[in-house]
Amino acid sequence: MMHLHSSAINREDERAPPAQESSEPEANPPTSAFQLAIAMHPTRELAKSALFQIRHETLPKEQQIALSYSRAKAIVQAYGITAKDLLKFSPKFWQLHTDPISTMDGAAATLCTIQLNLCAGTLARVSIQHPTPEVIDTLNKVLTFEYCGQFCLTEVGHGLDAIHLETTATLLEDGTFELHSPTEKAAKYMAPTKPMGDPAVAIVFARTIVKDEDHGIKPFLVPLNDGYTMHPGVTCKCLPHRGGSRPINHSITSFNEVKLPYSSLLCGIEKPENPREAFLQHISAVGVGTLAIGSLGVPALQVASYICGKYSLRRMYTDAATGKLTPIIGFRTQKIPVLTALAQAFVMKALHETAVPAFLTTKDPRVSHGIGTIVKTVMMQHALAANLTLADRCGAQGLFESNQITAVFYDIRGIAIAEGDILALSIRLASELLLRRYQLPPADDPDSILAKHEKGLFEEHSAMLKTIGKHRSSDFDRYILPECLPLVQAIGQRMAYDAAVRQKLDKTIIDMYVASCIKLDPSWYIEKMSMSRSAMREMEVRAVDCMFPRIDELLDELNVEPYITAPISSEKKWKAFLSSVEPYR
Repeated sequence: MMHLHSSAINREDERAPPAQESSEPEANPPTSAFQLAIAMHPTRELAKSALFQIRHETLPKEQQIALSYSRAKAIVQAYGITAKDLLKFSPKFWQLHTDPISTMDGAAATLCTIQLNLCAGTLARVSIQHPTPEVIDTLNKVLTFEYCGQFCLTEVGHGLDAIHLETTATLLEDGTFELHSPTEKAAKYMAPTKPMGDPAVAIVFARTIVKDEDHGIKPFLVPLNDGYTMHPGVTCKCLPHRGGSRPINHSITSFNEVKLPYSSLLCGIEKPENPREAFLQHISAVGVGTLAIGSLGVPALQVASYICGKYSLRRMYTDAATGKLTPIIGFRTQKIPVLTALAQAFVMKALHETAVPAFLTTKDPRVSHGIGTIVKTVMMQHALAANLTLADRCGAQGLFESNQITAVFYDIRGIAIAEGDILALSIRLASELLLRRYQLPPADDPDSILAKHEKGLFEEHSAMLKTIGKHRSSDFDRYILPECLPLVQAIGQRMAYDAAVRQKLDKTIIDMYVASCIKLDPSWYIEKMSMSRSAMREMEVRAVDCMFPRIDELLDELNVEPYITAPISSEKKWKAFLSSVEPYR
């Protein structure tokens, strides 16, 4: 059994931040420097290694999970993220969350972001105010994956309303804490806490009770298991695997009168003046995670458009008129979804490269969180639609996990909910904007068609809110709540357009992106912009005709080939795949 809270030597390691270091993010470099810093991923060779070339889908579930842990550890070690990277949100941190290696194993990507952003990120910020040997030693071991780090916040009965969680940490007379799950609904949900060979620790959020008085929700550092046996009083019930995505040992974790030393408390014991603000400060890693894991939409679009594009170029049919073999990309029904996803991949990358500096330098934390919400929402909108459609456009081949697209689709479904469900995030953001509590940065070009769409929706819902009066009324639920997600998506599409223009993307890519966005809300453009259906269709026709001649060049510009394992993407990969399949004669 590991002794997490015993005295530890404070290593003179760059991962141990000095006590006086500020947790405020430094001024972000110019966008061009930021682009340069994250241009090349350190996992290109790792992606070609035997560890990542194993056919994940051919293994039993338990072996798949173990493989994902090995891959996550390899990714973490390849990046060498330090406490400074986490405190300053360095380009390396964001680079990790746009790395195409995430599409090779979504479970490994999930483990990486829990390990680094949620667990290590929280410990890094705690180490500034509480630089105890225990905290710093644990932080170092989580950064190197010597410890598996977890983040236990939400509960079975309290998901998005985590501020009402029921887990308690009661201060006893001897100065220790007793961590307890008082009801079944108080069990922590989703965190993968099952022993996997390495000792596991967790940041556990609990309602702190001092002399029968609630002192608010606070974080505690809790040992979960030694890699083989659960810590006394800690129970893990492994959940059935999610459908479609790479399996991971998501669990329900409960605590039965677990004794913790006082040093396990990662903040002051005092009762906060504003419990809500204190709680949000403690879970600040979740706000960062909204933008960070939303960024995984970039590689999801890149890889799906690459696989389907390459497949469509090599997949042949016999032309009835000429009798010649012709690639299926010649069909407009194949060109449109491939080029749409390809354009979205480039534009979302541009959005990410402009949104991160804005997120870090904005003084108002509400605006920063709004930027994270918008980026995640629009990236998930495009990535989900693209991976579903492109899998269909690969026919029966697209249904198989070995061809990556369907696995990425199901991983993205999980990402859309993790670190804040995009629907709930959008409701909160849209409501606050409509109530004029704060404003987001304005459009670069207010005369662009996507800026007019955003403004039109905002004005429409603002007028509706004035009629309704109170934002907590039943009419607000009837008329405004269902429109919050489309409104935030519209803001995201406009921001993406601005980013693409600012980054000087090729006009053909921007035109294709705009045409794809108009198709998402055609009734508004017909009603408010007097655009006919034929005009919209012609806009898309012209965009496809201009972009298609460059398809080979643009697919190669994605620079994701080392991360592609889909057999259908090339003749070479298909032959290698066939030779690996056991024949029966």
